[in-house]
Amino acid sequence: MSSHPRTRYTKRDSSTRLTLGLDPKSNPSSTQVTTLALIAVLASAALHAAWNALLKRTADQAAASVVLSAGAALCSVILALVVGPATIPAGSTPYLLAAGLVEGLYFATLSQSLRLLPLGTAYGLSRGAGLLLIWPFSIALFAEPLTAPTLAGALLLSLGLFLLITRAGSRLGLVMAALCALTIAAYPLAYKQALVHGVAPFSLFAISLAISLPVQLVFVGRGRAVRLLTVMRAAPARLALAALICAASFLLYLFALCTSGPGRMTGLRNTSVLFVALIAWASGERPTRRDLASAATIALGAVLLSA
Repeated sequence: MSSHPRTRYTKRDSSTRLTLGLDPKSNPSSTQVTTLALIAVLASAALHAAWNALLKRTADQAAASVVLSAGAALCSVILALVVGPATIPAGSTPYLLAAGLVEGLYFATLSQSLRLLPLGTAYGLSRGAGLLLIWPFSIALFAEPLTAPTLAGALLLSLGLFLLITRAGSRLGLVMAALCALTIAAYPLAYKQALVHGVAPFSLFAISLAISLPVQLVFVGRGRAVRLLTVMRAAPARLALAALICAASFLLYLFALCTSGPGRMTGLRNTSVLFVALIAWASGERPTRRDLASAATIALGAVLLSA
């Protein structure tokens, strides 16, 4: 019998808080969002937009996403070993596998949608639709509230998505963005369950990305080795920076996810569509008033869904 019973993972909520040092009296699916969690999730949103923009600027997004994922996983492994903790309870294996599989599909479909669509369109469609899909599950599984503001947010999200869909120039790009949205709805649920079952955030992200790599390689297709080497030689500094930003973005999101439900945190994180609109404009894309209106509508809908 253990001489330290307080560290045993006997309750779902306590397992999450032990890994992050949160107040053991708090509720991880609380209706309140702490100031620290709000700062973390908004910083995550800005960083998420940044690494997506860097990935968009590569010549081969599918191969670059593999390199980026491997780099982000390495960053998380180093943090787990140096900073810790690196907790991985045995009962968390199904959720780790689910998170890794969904991450692989996420990066594969994201890279294809970025290849076929403008940055703002691909990003807005996948993030907005993903939030609409995740919310019913978050209400059912994590008791997140259904209120008038959340319904208004869903309507605004739907309007913003309609504005984007009607301007998309590639049907295949729309399909890829829709598939990406499905993964965006799924991976917060898998991550949340892994956190609740005691997996430390650094370990969770590192393992899920490692599992995702074979899935991504399947979608890269022929000439994988040559394509991977080509993108690494073409823009090593850009990919290294994107990997660091990707790791920081996801780890900040996981920290916020420990304090509240996946629907609320994903909603707040999807304010990143505004950051993407600014980055797209700064990088040479010239969004129309309709594009800006759709981004603002999706961001406002995301905030209302998180209210």
